[in-house]
Amino acid sequence: MDNVIVAKSVYKTFKSGFINKKYVNALKDINITIKRGEIFGLLGPNGAGKTTLLNIFSGQLLPDKGQVWILGKEITTNMPLELKTRINMCSGNPNFPWSLTVEENLKFFSLLYNIHGSNCATAVDKYIKMFGLEKVRKTRYDSLSTGNKQRLALAKSLINNPEILYLDEPTIGLDPDIAKKIRESILRIHQETNMTIILTTHYMKEAEELCERISFIKDGEIKALGTKYDIMKLTKSENLEDAFIELSG
Repeated sequence: MDNVIVAKSVYKTFKSGFINKKYVNALKDINITIKRGEIFGLLGPNGAGKTTLLNIFSGQLLPDKGQVWILGKEITTNMPLELKTRINMCSGNPNFPWSLTVEENLKFFSLLYNIHGSNCATAVDKYIKMFGLEKVRKTRYDSLSTGNKQRLALAKSLINNPEILYLDEPTIGLDPDIAKKIRESILRIHQETNMTIILTTHYMKEAEELCERISFIKDGEIKALGTKYDIMKLTKSENLEDAFIELSG
């Protein structure tokens, strides 16, 4: 099993203000290797650095120091287009063109990934069916329920059949029954495609159900890395929720 993401000694600092400048060390000496085909969890409290790291892995940010390889290519400047076509992301706070329908949004994003003609139509039909969006196919985005907006976000994230899928809080704010269906969809996709999935979440049950390995981040540093059993053993906890509380201090 080869490595699809490698991060070595990654640092990222943000600064704000002009006169009294403030510096926030978002990431400090991050070392992670993610294998092809695994579901890897990034856990930690708010402001821990999870989203910053996810943005670096998806090419939206560059580290200040350190090295990052994605699918065997070292990222030293803007991520090349060829590499972007092999990844995708789903956010728990999706934002789509509000006046486009479900079908139109999926066609729009298909075109962004250079998927045209019959291939586009086939992909759109496939993911509308996969996520149960048939009844709202012609419904505008601004008229969708929260659950259907999230289903659309997942459908969009798969439209290019990515090798790496980034899921940033994919079930945040959803009712428990809808969140359960989303998790089931994620597991089904993983089982059918062996896609590498990197997940951030605050829901420990979600992490326990989905993640094969977990990295716990706090204050920009990795505090624990391993399987859920490794982390529970490290913290002498009976479940991942107690381990999260222990590691969060």
